[in-house]
This record gives sequence, C-alpha cells and structure tokens, in this order.
Amino acid sequence: MPYPNFAWHNNGSNCDSITSVYHVTMSECNQLWVMDSGIVAGQQICPPQLLQFDLNNDRLLHRFRLPNNTYIPHASLLIAPNLLVQDPPPRGKCRRTMVYVPDCRYHGLIMYDQQANAAWRAEHRFMYPDPDHGYYTIAGDSFTLMDGIFSVKNDKQNLYFNPMASLSEYTVPLSVVNRRENWANGVLANADQFTLVGNRNSACAASAMDSRNNVYCVNFNPIQLFVWNTKTPYKKRCFINLPGPSSWLEFVSGMKVVKNAMGEEELWLISIRYQKTINNKLNFNENNYRIVRRSLDDIRQGKCAMHG
Repeated sequence: MPYPNFAWHNNGSNCDSITSVYHVTMSECNQLWVMDSGIVAGQQICPPQLLQFDLNNDRLLHRFRLPNNTYIPHASLLIAPNLLVQDPPPRGKCRRTMVYVPDCRYHGLIMYDQQANAAWRAEHRFMYPDPDHGYYTIAGDSFTLMDGIFSVKNDKQNLYFNPMASLSEYTVPLSVVNRRENWANGVLANADQFTLVGNRNSACAASAMDSRNNVYCVNFNPIQLFVWNTKTPYKKRCFINLPGPSSWLEFVSGMKVVKNAMGEEELWLISIRYQKTINNKLNFNENNYRIVRRSLDDIRQGKCAMHG
C-alpha cells in the first residue's frame, strides 16, 4: 500500500508530496525518516527533502527541504539516511536526531541537525568511486556502476562509510561532522580527520551496524554475507562469513538492523538482482526481488583468527 497514503505520491507536479524515494529508515522513537530525492527521470523536479512521520498514526511530524548549498541539482543522488537519536526513549523526547545522508553520485555527505533545523555538507576524496573497482560481476553477469559513498553507519562516536565502487572502508569522528562550525570554511575542511579503516577483497553496497558494533555487508564476488567488529582490525582474519544461499543475496541494496517484538536484533536485507536489470535480462518467471531476514542471536562481539 502507498505510505502514508496514495494522495502523498506524485510525479513531480506537487513538491509538497513525495516525489522519488530511494531509502527510508526508522528510529527507536517509532518514527520513519524518508529521504525524498525530488528526482524524476534524472531531472531535479523538486528540491530534496527529509520527511519525518509518526508511525503511531502515520502523520507528518516534520519536513526539511535541503538548502541549495548541500546538493548539486541534476547531479546529486541522495540515498540511505542513517540516524543518531541523541535523546532516545524512555527518558528522551526524540527531539535531537542527527541524520547523515550520502550523496552517492556527487560524492558528499549531508548532515542534518533536527534540533537546530539546519543542514551542511562535507566532501572528501574517500567518498569518490575508485575507477579500478567500478566494474562488477555478480552471479555471472557484469556491469559498470561508478557510485561513490553509498552506505553510512555510526556507533555513536564514529561514522563509518564505504563507496560502492571501492574495496575500502573509511571513518570520521562524529564530533567532527556533527559541528556545523567545523565546515564554515567549506565542504573540504577537516580532510585530515578522515581515516582509512582497511580494504576488502570485493566490493559491497549496503551495510549496517548492530548494537555490539558489528558491521554487516555482502561481498559481490563471491556473494557472501560477512560481519566485522569495529573493535578489531579491518582484515580478512577478522571477517566472519555467515552462511546463507547466495541466490538470496544478489545485489543487496538495502540493509537494516532492527529489534523484533521480543527486543532481539535481526538483520533485514533487500536483494534486487540489479545485474539482471541493468543488462535487460530479468526473467519475470523467477524471483528477482527478495526481503531476507536473519536472526543475530548467534553473533557476538567479533574476534580475529590467528592467521589469514
């Protein structure tokens, strides 16, 4: 069903509605944050906007239209918001949320401070795609996609991110990106605060982090869900491969860690077989889109093997 209802959705004729959404995310406050790119057929029809809905009654709580200095019209593609609720329940009032939005096509990061109702932009060379790693083969089908910073996640102290066309994981302290004043001299300020965490053997797209600082991602080739803990080195010997059918994990474009009704964390993934779509090979007699769920009750804080 259209959310919150059909009347909210349009083709760009009404910028007070929802134009084009790539990703959403839900906070522990039972609120849904929606990143509306405002793009239709590659054209910036409406300004990008963040929408905050109350999931108790599906009503709009807040709307923030991104200012012109935070994105590049017709070039930016804003996806996959990540949240840090600084006053969470039960004691907090859920009025102090930081939202981090990657611009995967024009290689930047947007920060939105709910309390200040202000947004700013950061850029760094680590957010760019690597031309040596923009060609992929997934389940035998190959394609080129030069997306930069694709997925961001945080452990309340540091922001971690990975470009899609890359084998690398990077980090920057939240104390740096959360202060608007740090970017008064331009989007390229604080370059020395960004750090390479390490490299993988394969690219991956979406990633997510649980409450134990475990980071999950799916390698493209071979197709493999793995977990890494931020307290350990970013090396192969510290990656733990999690078993699962590779056919369920062909291009995971979305990934979230959520708590179920019993308070246990679960990993939810959306698999879209993008390699078939871009090559016009979709067979509609096959399952091309999947929602996959995995319990995380067997995952503990990561440890490293002695060798590897």
